Amino acid sequence: MKFKTADQTYFEARKAFSAKQGPRELWLAIDHWPLYCGIANLGRFLAVSDLFRSTLDVPGDVAEFGSWRGANLLLIAKLLRIFDPHCSKQVHCFDSFQGLTEFSSEDGPAQQRTGEYSGVPEELLDVIELYEMQGEIEIHHGLVEETLPEFVDMRKEATFSFVYCDTDLYSSTQLILNKLHPRLSLGGLFVFDEWNDEAYPGEGVAVNEFLADHGNEYDIQHIRHTRQPTMAIRKTHA
Repeated sequence: MKFKTADQTYFEARKAFSAKQGPRELWLAIDHWPLYCGIANLGRFLAVSDLFRSTLDVPGDVAEFGSWRGANLLLIAKLLRIFDPHCSKQVHCFDSFQGLTEFSSEDGPAQQRTGEYSGVPEELLDVIELYEMQGEIEIHHGLVEETLPEFVDMRKEATFSFVYCDTDLYSSTQLILNKLHPRLSLGGLFVFDEWNDEAYPGEGVAVNEFLADHGNEYDIQHIRHTRQPTMAIRKTHA
């Protein structure tokens, strides 16, 4: 991995820093988050913000697949409240909160990571309640392979402007693209967290297969100044 050595050095220094500073009140740290946030994570937040803001004028809801603890989900929901508070767009969260579970041969070494990135739905619900976002965020709790087909069948009118794909694995990424390609509005984005990542090859394989069939309908975008997300595709033709 390109940044493995630098990351390990940083993680060790961060752990030592935390031990030196000692425990502190939660909001004292959170309200001063730029002081503590790593540069790579800050770059990620800025990249997601830029991508999301580029779709504000595109009609359709917003979805994240694979929300883990919910940081990216709440970032997107808060951005929507800030930049378009009176819109009718809904933010959808699709996650089993059980971590990585549904593997295919295309996933290669990721198959050794069973259960990683399991979330805490109770904490996520508490945060949503804290910010009074119950009417803005809809959680679809369960395997994407089950909840997304059910959603598409029941909500035939639903369209999307921004879809963040972070399930890491082949079968779920393939399903997301095939099910939501007809529902993605012109100008809308599919954003991928682990495209071209050797640790999670399945996501990249699914994206590349999709583009082999639909590449002429999308503009492929490299995302600068961040490690993740790794790539986005913007729908340019119906």
